[in-house]
Amino acid sequence: MTIPWISPNIEKPFRNVLGHAVRNEIDELHGVLLGLTDRQIINCANLSAFVAGYIAITACGRQWPIDKNLRRIGEGATISSSALAFGLKADDVYAYVKRVALGGETADAVFPTAEDPITLSFFITGQLLVAFGKVEEHWWDYLTRIEEAYEAAQATDLDLLPALMLRARRPVPPTGPPSPSGADAATS
Repeated sequence: MTIPWISPNIEKPFRNVLGHAVRNEIDELHGVLLGLTDRQIINCANLSAFVAGYIAITACGRQWPIDKNLRRIGEGATISSSALAFGLKADDVYAYVKRVALGGETADAVFPTAEDPITLSFFITGQLLVAFGKVEEHWWDYLTRIEEAYEAAQATDLDLLPALMLRARRPVPPTGPPSPSGADAATS
């Protein structure tokens, strides 16, 4: 199986943009975006939506988020000092995750009155990385894990989806060889 890697001409600016978003460096974020082609911006925006959707599903215990969970995710992404300084609204996070990341709509369709829906979408994803990553893990490393999952998912045949769903949902079977008498592991 060949794993399609995220192109460096997408990954490098994507990570750069998210770094500026995490630090609330909006002018620098705009500077990076101005140096990209339209195609690069679209690819980065699509990757941003994937990352946001991945985080939402992970935050919900690997379940598809319900509305109540999406509202909590929106609230959780707005409490950092960067989010507060930016003026990020929980309703915007909710709409982005629900409609763009999980629903496949474009940011400009979801935020038609926003001054810059692309910047808003990157900012939201950056805040989600910080808010929902593991405490002991830097957001950069969390993003690496998500990108690795993205690359693996791109190479995976969707016929494997039922098996992956079962693997994620079923209890882990006891480990070790069966007992010679045929008794189950609970009696040993």
